[in-house]
Amino acid sequence: MLDRLLEILKAGGTHRVSDLAHMLDTTPALVEMMLEDLSRAGYVKPVATCTEACASCSLAHSCISTQPGKAWTLSQ
Repeated sequence: MLDRLLEILKAGGTHRVSDLAHMLDTTPALVEMMLEDLSRAGYVKPVATCTEACASCSLAHSCISTQPGKAWTLSQ
């Protein structure tokens, strides 16, 4: 399931955790845990907390502005 999550993230765009959960046929809580696991392994990194100002966010151009929580990006 982690591989599938990475495939979705590599395809680009932004996704709500709830949408990722639906695509993976799992719960939002599990998606959050997978993102944290991928972060610890160095595959993704948090770039912002969505309560921060949009102007300072590197994902502002493609953001789903109603998504609460962290924004994530693939690590290079």
